[in-house]
Amino acid sequence: MKTKPYVVGQLRGGRGSPESRPPSATPAFAANLAGERPREPCLPEEDHPVTDPLQPCTPAVPRIGGALLSLPLPGRHRPLDGFWVPGWRRQVTLLIIVHGLGGNFYRSTLKKAWLRQGPRHGFDVLSFNNRGADRQVANERFGDCLADLDAALRCGRRLGYRRFILLGHSTGCQKITYYQARRQPADVAVLVLVAPVDDLAVCRRDLGPRYAYWLRRARGLVRQGRGNTLLPMLYEKFSARRFLSIADPRSIEAQIFDYDGPLRSFRAIRCPVLACLGTREEFACRPVAEMGTILRQMTRAQAFHFFTVPGADHGFHSRDAPTVLRVLRWLRSQCT
Repeated sequence: MKTKPYVVGQLRGGRGSPESRPPSATPAFAANLAGERPREPCLPEEDHPVTDPLQPCTPAVPRIGGALLSLPLPGRHRPLDGFWVPGWRRQVTLLIIVHGLGGNFYRSTLKKAWLRQGPRHGFDVLSFNNRGADRQVANERFGDCLADLDAALRCGRRLGYRRFILLGHSTGCQKITYYQARRQPADVAVLVLVAPVDDLAVCRRDLGPRYAYWLRRARGLVRQGRGNTLLPMLYEKFSARRFLSIADPRSIEAQIFDYDGPLRSFRAIRCPVLACLGTREEFACRPVAEMGTILRQMTRAQAFHFFTVPGADHGFHSRDAPTVLRVLRWLRSQCT
């Protein structure tokens, strides 16, 4: 039996919030059942940030209005969480954000910039948790990204969208590239790669002479059936199996943006692609301009655009708003 994405409610807080009334009473939930959009404005004006009516003396706090979604996964009891921000007018295009290692659907100023600015420029936005969210990253299986993205696209189609943009940040770039290369869905119009770094090169650089030792140890643990053993190194705690996925030259994930390799998955992409990197990218193991040149030489996409963001790091801190606006302008040129 087909199941619809469950709209938990609009996240606005205060009296009359979803916490104080049944889900069926929320505008977002009722609109979803009717196949319509929420009628309330989903984004408060930045000049007039929303305040909590229960605490009128507290400082004004900017908020992002939208609906919390539950994305069912076939054969899995626990669904994925997502946050959907539609604009004032009904759009046909949904931009889907895929976070990186250990991230989630809301944590980062970059995601919040997308959620705020996307609907104002004609693109509704869905940011969702994949199975590498937060601490789940330790035992994540990279191949699960196919089913996770299937769930996100299925949700978007049931919400009435006919065209999709997949936007990945960090490891999200590997996931959407692998997905598009494998699935090739006709309604995915564009891929946006934000900070597509080379995990294999990062592991070799950061582990230095101990890289070979950890590779041998992880392979040994997997052979012994102990692939879930946590390895205490790098910037995240990874199981032996998860570490091999990003650090073993033989693994699919490690090969996707190995800039010394053939980039087979990337070359399989035919839809338009945009890629961007910050000039202060801490996970870049070669000049970012050179990374862009390699992508431009290897691509077979209908259209390809690359740019660098001066002064931006991996998370585009303090550079998120202008970066998002620049990407949105390019997207409008491709999706009109």
